[in-house]
Amino acid sequence: MTLTVERDILMLRTGLERWLGRPVGEITRPAPGWSCETVVVDGELVVRLPPAGEGIFESYDLAQQAAVQEAAGLAGVPVATPFKYEPDESYLDTPFLTMPFVEGPIPGELTSADPWLRSLTDDRARHAVWRGFVDTIVGIHSTPTGGLGLRAGLESELDFWDRYVAWATNRTPPPRLASALAWCRANRPAAEPEGGLLWGDVRLGNVVFDSAALAPKAVLDWDMTSIGPIEMDLAWFLTLERVQVDLTGMHVPGFGTHEEAVATVEEGIGRKLDDLDWYEVFALVRASAVSTRIAVLFQRSGRKSMFTIGEDPTLVAAATRIASL
Repeated sequence: MTLTVERDILMLRTGLERWLGRPVGEITRPAPGWSCETVVVDGELVVRLPPAGEGIFESYDLAQQAAVQEAAGLAGVPVATPFKYEPDESYLDTPFLTMPFVEGPIPGELTSADPWLRSLTDDRARHAVWRGFVDTIVGIHSTPTGGLGLRAGLESELDFWDRYVAWATNRTPPPRLASALAWCRANRPAAEPEGGLLWGDVRLGNVVFDSAALAPKAVLDWDMTSIGPIEMDLAWFLTLERVQVDLTGMHVPGFGTHEEAVATVEEGIGRKLDDLDWYEVFALVRASAVSTRIAVLFQRSGRKSMFTIGEDPTLVAAATRIASL
C-alpha cells in the first residue's frame, strides 16, 4: 500500500535542511501506507507528517500524539525519544513530528510468517517476545492521562466510530458493518471499568524490538490512542491475531494462548477482565471500519482492493461472533 499522494523529496529536503540547520543526505520512505507519511533522514531521524492526500483518518493531531508519547515514556513505556512536535507549517507545508530512528526488528503484518520471529532459537525465545508485548499493553494502560485531551469512555468510543464509519464511506457504510456497529451500541456492557491510556492499534508490527533482550524497544503509531478499559487494547491484539490464524492456519510457536494473555493482563492490572466477548466484537468492528476505509481509498485510486467492501475478514469474524452470542 502507498499513500494516494507522497510529498516531493526535494521539497522535504529543502524544508528539513532549513529546520535542522544543516545539509541533509539520504531521505527514505521505510513504511508506505495510508496513515501518516513517514520518512527517515540520514538513517537517524524519523519524520512523521499527516498524509498529503486522503488518509485513514479525517484528522491527525500530531501535537496530541507527541504529548501521549511523552506521558508514556515518563511512565516507563519504551518509546523513541527525544521527540519534537513542530507546529510551524513554513518548513514542510504542514506540522510534523520528529523522533530518533530506533534500530531493531519490526514484525511484519503476517506475524506467523515474520522472518525475525521464525529465526529465533526456540519457542521460549518467541514466548519472551509475546510476554514482553503483553506486559507493554499493561504498562501503557498505567500511564497517567491527565491533560492529554483524549476522548474517554465507551460512549465516546461508540460515538467516534459511528462518525468515523459515516465519514470513511461517504455516509454509505456496508449494511453488515452498520448492523454490527449498531449491535455493539445496543449490547454495550452495563458496567464500565475505570479507563486508562489505550494505545489503539495494538500490533507487534507497531513495535521495534530489541533483538538481544527480546523485548519492546520502541512503541510506534499512536494515531488511535484514547482513554478506556484495557479490554479494548487486549481485544484488538487477540482478535486480529485470531483472524490471521483462521485465514492462514498458521500461528507463532511459543506465543501464549488467549487464556494466558487474559491471565497476564489480569495479574498486571489487579482485577478480572469484564465482558471480553463484547470488547472482542467491538475490536473486530473497529478493525473492519479501518479496513473498509482502506478499501474505499483503493477504489478511489483505481486499484483493486484485497477484498470486497463489506466482506473483509474482520467483519465476517464479527458477524460470526455476534451470531454466536
